[in-house]
Amino acid sequence: FLSQWIELAGGGAPWRWIVLTIVLGLAAARVVLQRWPVGDGALWSLLEGSGLGLLLAPVMMLLLGTLGWLPGEELAAAAATGGGGTGIERMALILGGAVWEELLFRFVLFAAVLAVVHSLLKPFFDDGDDVPRLPGEVLAILVTSLAFAAAHLDSVVGWLGTGGEAYDFSLFAWRAFAGAALAAIARARGLGVAVWTHAVFNLGVELGSGPGVFLLEPR
Repeated sequence: FLSQWIELAGGGAPWRWIVLTIVLGLAAARVVLQRWPVGDGALWSLLEGSGLGLLLAPVMMLLLGTLGWLPGEELAAAAATGGGGTGIERMALILGGAVWEELLFRFVLFAAVLAVVHSLLKPFFDDGDDVPRLPGEVLAILVTSLAFAAAHLDSVVGWLGTGGEAYDFSLFAWRAFAGAALAAIARARGLGVAVWTHAVFNLGVELGSGPGVFLLEPR
């Protein structure tokens, strides 16, 4: 996110690394000063998220295949055009993208939708604590999953200079269902688990373990 705005402002690679180093240093300092537990919790998030990430793609293939919405060559093409660079650079992009997207969609946007729905329902209840969470949760999953899928379209993010993919219904459905699953994981198991699930899921698609490998006959 910071890199995109630096590039739009005319800054190059040196400024990008300087800014990212400062932000990383501030984040590390805050973790130390607040004495946040990042040891066992981080390791468990990694292990649990990795397991869920390995399961997510097969489950989605089964579900979308049953509905007849399964992308094949479209997903492979999207992964192939997802950015260049060396293997290390692609790995960094996959991991960084998972963190950024989870923060934006499953933390900021999800919380915003919950707050809006709660404020709209609150006048109908005597006690604010009695406002049901289910309507907000369902709407937040719907909104964030659609926004997540839309954020991969060139018509939505092309102005940032990062490029995107052309609209294809099956590919849009694939990303929307992934967004809904990640939102549910974030709410049930925490943001850290969702980040690692997202990262491992993306890595599997990058390596080619998608519908084009398992479910579709070669043409």
